[in-house]
Amino acid sequence: MKKAFSRSLIAVATVVTVFFACQKDESKTSLKAEKLVAQKCLQETKGVSTSSESPYNVYLYKITDNGDGSFTWEWRVRNLTPGNGKNNGTVQDLSHWNIDLGECITSDDIKSGATSTDGITWTPIAAGDLVVKQDKSQDCYTDPIFKFDLGTTGSNISYYRLTIDKNVSHTAVTAVYKSGKNTGCGVFTTCGFGCPATL
Repeated sequence: MKKAFSRSLIAVATVVTVFFACQKDESKTSLKAEKLVAQKCLQETKGVSTSSESPYNVYLYKITDNGDGSFTWEWRVRNLTPGNGKNNGTVQDLSHWNIDLGECITSDDIKSGATSTDGITWTPIAAGDLVVKQDKSQDCYTDPIFKFDLGTTGSNISYYRLTIDKNVSHTAVTAVYKSGKNTGCGVFTTCGFGCPATL
C-alpha cells in the first residue's frame, strides 16, 4: 500500500514538475510551435509564389472555435533583428501590416477585430476599419487589402485578431509589411483564411 501511494506521489510530482517546466519554457517553445503552424500552412498550399520575404516573423498563432458559429483567428508578429534598418541586417520597427482575406471571406464576414501589444489587453478595431480597401500609405501593393494598424516595438511580439462567422480552412495568402524609410515595404505570403471544407 505504501509503495503504491509513493508511486502515486512520484507520478503527481512528475506531472506538476513537467507542467511548470512547460510553463517556464512557454516563450521558447511557443515560438517554435508558431513557426511550425505557418510552415505547415505554406507547405500545404504549394505553388504560391512570394514577391519578397518578410523581414518580420509573421505567423498564424491559433484559431479558436467560439461555440456560436464564429471563429477567432490570431496572428503574431515579431521583429527578430530590430535596429535602424541600415546596419548588420537590422530591421526597423513595423509600422503596420496588411493581409488579403482570400477568396471566401469578405468584410461582411468579419464580426470584430482587435490588436494588442501584450496579448492581454486588446484594443478593438473600429467597425469602420473592418473593411478591405487600398492602403495608400504604402506603394508595394495597390489592390484592396485588410490593414492591421499596429506595428512592433523592438523584439516584442504584437498580437492581431479577427473574428469571422464562417468555419474555413487556412491557406497561404498575400500580405504586406510597412515600416520606415530604410526597411520600406514588401509583399510576402503568410497563413490566412481559406475556404469552407467540402464534404
